[in-house]
Amino acid sequence: MTVLVTGGAGLIGMALRARLARDGRAVVATDMSRHGRDDPELVVLPLQDGEALERLARERGVEAIIHCGAISGPMHAPGRPLEVVDVNIRASAVLMDIARRLEMRRFVMCSSIGVYGNAGPGRIGEDLPLHPTSVYGASKVAGDALLDGFAAEYGLDGVGLRIARVYGPYRRGDCLLRQMVDDALAGRPSEIACDPEMPYHYVHADDVADALVAALAADRLPGRVYNVSGPAPARMPDIVETFRTICPDARVRLVAGTDPVADDQRAFDLSRIRDDLGWRPAIGLRDGLEALLASVRSGRAAG
Repeated sequence: MTVLVTGGAGLIGMALRARLARDGRAVVATDMSRHGRDDPELVVLPLQDGEALERLARERGVEAIIHCGAISGPMHAPGRPLEVVDVNIRASAVLMDIARRLEMRRFVMCSSIGVYGNAGPGRIGEDLPLHPTSVYGASKVAGDALLDGFAAEYGLDGVGLRIARVYGPYRRGDCLLRQMVDDALAGRPSEIACDPEMPYHYVHADDVADALVAALAADRLPGRVYNVSGPAPARMPDIVETFRTICPDARVRLVAGTDPVADDQRAFDLSRIRDDLGWRPAIGLRDGLEALLASVRSGRAAG
């Protein structure tokens, strides 16, 4: 099977390309830029160029799409809501339509836990009402709804994964975990503004790649959307202490403040994706931080 991966130079896309290659699948990867890397297999192509994306899919015999390309959080396009709508909604609809007209086997999309907004106490399952607190979150709600619409009207076999905060090599955007690693290796102190009681839901990029491949490879999809998160939430003081066990010289100071994405989300129910697709997170926070530290040290984790 030949798979088109959008956002192929991003955090999730890089992990996914490696995972698909290990499975022996042919990959056609696109992104808006190579981001300064030597990546000759990447096709530089913006998501807004639907005609070129369709031409590429036809020429390469693409049989499925995994759509990782997007504005990946409310902090990445501040004050530009129409850009978020154009990239995250319109471009997603164009790709779904390409998959529909080319009769592709499956369309897998990266959605977000941002669709839930301030969910409050209790475990968050996929059937919880959606109340996004940003245009970004709303754009992901729209993407999930488009999957439903394309499935009902055109029979598109599509699925969305509602993904928590992703960390790992190749992260270009803001990431507190990467900030701690970079600062520690440079001998700088880190200062993190946060609510010390807020739970953070981190998931390693390799776990996300495994979840996307599970959604791609499943013979049938009982659900249209699935939650994807790490093994357990963690508060920032605990995250910092975990980091210090692998990097004792790290100087991290927590100060009172609010995270840019401060939705009240306590715990995610991952039973649906476990039961339907056989996926569960395998990389705990300590192991993930250790791997991130090693990759940055070696120079393999360029942003």
